[in-house]
Amino acid sequence: MFPHLFSPLKINGLTIRNRIVVTAHNTGLNDGLKIGERLSAYYAARARGGAGLLIMGSTSVHPSSNSRLRQAFANWDDDVIAEYAALSALVVRNGCHIMAQLNHAGAGAGPQEGGYLVAPSGVRSEQSPETPHALEGEEIAELVDCFARAAVRVRAGGMHGIEIHGGHGNLIQQFLSSLTNRRTDAYGGPLEARMRFGVEVIKAVRAAVGADFVVGLRISVKEDHDGGLTFEDAKRIVPAFVAAGKLDYVNVTSGSDLTNWSLANHYPSMYVRGQYLRAETSQMRKLVDVPVLLCGRVTDPRDAEAALAAGDADMVGMTRALIADRELPNKARSGTLDTIRYCVGANDGCIGRLFRGMPITCIQDPTSGREHTLEKLEPAANRKHILVIGGGVAGMEAAKIAALRGHRVTLVERSDQLGGQLRLARRAPERGEIGAVADNIARALARLPVALRLNEEASPALVATLAPDLVVIATGSSAWVPDYPDSEDRLVSARGALDGDRVGDVAVVFDTIGDHAGVMTADFLADGRRRVILVTPHRFPGHRIDTMTQTWLYKRLLTKDVAFHSDSEVARFTDEGVAIHNVISRRETLLRDVVTVVAACGSKAEDGLRRALREHLPDLPTVLIGDALAPRLIEQAIYEGHMAARAA
Repeated sequence: MFPHLFSPLKINGLTIRNRIVVTAHNTGLNDGLKIGERLSAYYAARARGGAGLLIMGSTSVHPSSNSRLRQAFANWDDDVIAEYAALSALVVRNGCHIMAQLNHAGAGAGPQEGGYLVAPSGVRSEQSPETPHALEGEEIAELVDCFARAAVRVRAGGMHGIEIHGGHGNLIQQFLSSLTNRRTDAYGGPLEARMRFGVEVIKAVRAAVGADFVVGLRISVKEDHDGGLTFEDAKRIVPAFVAAGKLDYVNVTSGSDLTNWSLANHYPSMYVRGQYLRAETSQMRKLVDVPVLLCGRVTDPRDAEAALAAGDADMVGMTRALIADRELPNKARSGTLDTIRYCVGANDGCIGRLFRGMPITCIQDPTSGREHTLEKLEPAANRKHILVIGGGVAGMEAAKIAALRGHRVTLVERSDQLGGQLRLARRAPERGEIGAVADNIARALARLPVALRLNEEASPALVATLAPDLVVIATGSSAWVPDYPDSEDRLVSARGALDGDRVGDVAVVFDTIGDHAGVMTADFLADGRRRVILVTPHRFPGHRIDTMTQTWLYKRLLTKDVAFHSDSEVARFTDEGVAIHNVISRRETLLRDVVTVVAACGSKAEDGLRRALREHLPDLPTVLIGDALAPRLIEQAIYEGHMAARAA
């Protein structure tokens, strides 16, 4: 099905088995500044899954470049050589190749304990309160030498190549961009001078490793900011860099990690179209005589094949696609596309967790990032009849994993379809992909011997009739709506609004939780030509949403003239509208003409069946999972369903 995707590619003597690349990304799985067991297991799993090339996450070449998320590892002493050797051997054992990305983050680095940030100029990043020290000549020379020495360690450790990071607002890009380079010496001013540092790094790395070792470049071909680098600049920069170091490939990316707006564009959520860099990658391929890599929301092997077949790229980065399903290459090669767990761009489990200081996983796959402990699914030692009650994602995942382990599984759902709350969530504008989380599990269930009983209300009597050995209760939650005097029919839940409850022409969305529910419901209602006002007691609406998704949602809401009232609560309903008060000053404001308040105020667990079963069938083992245990997010629901079935 995929003749281009699964054709080998030779790069400077290195033959890659196919064109699927896991591009460099931090995972938070490393052991401090070392690679460690968890990260090794993560990469080994993607090698077994059939990827052609793995590029390790950003590796700092100097102590002044520690990650601001404290999740990058280090290559500034020889200790890393043995770690590289062990990881490379592990990956090669599974038919894959692995490279190391070398980087200095400059002003984008994390806080320096007892030190300071460094950059081309004293220009502060939006992501840091610290103004960096402007590098002096001898300091620049030292960093160039650090790149070269790090490159030697990569080769000594048996890795298969090096990628120099010249994008995402890191130090090389900071020198390139007039937004961050205000120098007046030989490293600043016209573009050719701003390119000097990058050229010196590239030449030094090539000289250090020799002509017969793969050296590639990752580079942002546009900066996504007024006054920043443009694609016209990249047309001059990239060919010059390739020539300077006789580079072997170019990895085309965009944006800068230094600003919130750019983060939202180059770590794209479901609000960003797939293959959004395909046109730029295709144009860059015409300018350089080396293989070019396409990345940016390529999640389907059919899209990857089409890009390769059209001559728009030579390799395809499918990083988050392989976080969601590390077996995607093997499944694509075998033609079993319906078994692929497709990435939906939720960002919560991967980059969202990383920005919260946690190691990555995937909301759809609890084993992603936990390969060192959850890679193998053991068959059940004793086959049981497991009854799962509730067809949301927690119950669906429990049923799937229990059946895969060999248990006999019955799933009871009171409605006429599976999916739970995702059936509502997918109705919000541009969030249809989130429903694929349930669709992916539903396809897996359809291939398994799971007895589905839809349109059936579970009760102790039904459970007794079915005679299970274990009941997994995934009955979910219901919307919690605050109680206000005189609200009458003017108060509905966010779930109700998405499900068709009547909402007036002027509506307040009262978001007390800060997750997707409030902002996506406001987006949904504003699409209906209503005047929408978002009220939240927090400092800003949707404060729990990952930065990348949040930025796009804000853009949508502001474009639709949704008004924000932060640090505020709905106080009371009046004949003229709704009164809100500031939670700090307690000052009251009347929002006139408000017809409806839509409460995005969280949920309450539907756990009554658990109590009923304990009363009527006290000897029957039960386990409570997902929102029925405690209302939370998709990630926790699927994780608990998965782990409950593993323990059964």
